[in-house]
Amino acid sequence: MGIMTFDEMFAQAKALLENASAKDTDTTVSVQFDVSGDGCGAFYAVVSADSDELTIEPFDYKDHDVLVSADSAALLDALRTAETAALDLAGEWEKIAAFRRVLATLPAPEEKKPAAAPKAEAASPAAAEKKPAAAPAAKTAAVKPAAKATVAKPAVSAKKPAASAARKSARKSK
Repeated sequence: MGIMTFDEMFAQAKALLENASAKDTDTTVSVQFDVSGDGCGAFYAVVSADSDELTIEPFDYKDHDVLVSADSAALLDALRTAETAALDLAGEWEKIAAFRRVLATLPAPEEKKPAAAPKAEAASPAAAEKKPAAAPAAKTAAVKPAAKATVAKPAVSAKKPAASAARKSARKSK
């Protein structure tokens, strides 16, 4: 596969973003995409409070509310898989949250392939049982980082009293 041009990257990104819905958005958000790597360049999407669809154009948007900076492959993969949480978004918090809600409406890849699932079930009942087990494992993996962050805070605060107690006992022994 050769190097992707900006027009090719933009066409793919636009086609994927057009699957997102802005129908529950109550605010207008202008989003600048700064894309690096193959097909590098800039384009924008506007989520309008009075429209269900995004406006997506291959131009720079100077007064944007949100800036998305990503490598073209990472951006297209995130949009294709509907796993956009890792995308680097900068801007006003409320506008980022509104745009994340729009991104959350992107269809997951499983939703696009309903015909493939019946064939797999007919061929192997054991394979059908394994597929549901894979989904909870992914959810568990997504939850683990949050749990680790929560556990790390008490460990840090637990060290402070221990150090304080050591200083107190050192003072008493003098």
